[in-house]
Amino acid sequence: MSPEVKELHQKWAIQLFNETWDKIDMKVRTRDDDSKMLEKAYASLYHWRQVGTKLNLIRGYWQVSRVHAILGQGDAAYFYGISGVELCEAEGFGDFDLAFAYESVARAEKCRGNSESMTIWFEHGQAAAENIAKEQDKKYFLSELVSVNLG
Repeated sequence: MSPEVKELHQKWAIQLFNETWDKIDMKVRTRDDDSKMLEKAYASLYHWRQVGTKLNLIRGYWQVSRVHAILGQGDAAYFYGISGVELCEAEGFGDFDLAFAYESVARAEKCRGNSESMTIWFEHGQAAAENIAKEQDKKYFLSELVSVNLG
């Protein structure tokens, strides 16, 4: 792959990831917005798969899982969430990324109606939060984890 093509993949991965966040943050979304949110998340993950690191993939899996959970698609949310957990564990990633991988599975399990499993993954997230180095990151993560039970 040429450096120019690699640069384009990276540019699109970042841009689409951020555009997905914009859709996630919308207070009210139309069906078309939901569709675009999902498409952008998958497209970002695709571009990261071409040129990204394992960490980029983990974060892409998390975002795709989150979008599926928002859309009420628990099985797909679980698939991508557990993919992120498995990759974190295989590669030895911890801190913020492992905590969020656990959060994504907890959210997916809630979406699937599996409250016992959701509680287990929620507790994994709480435990992982203790290993988040930056206090600001820990506070942000915990606010997101709490939203699993509120949503």
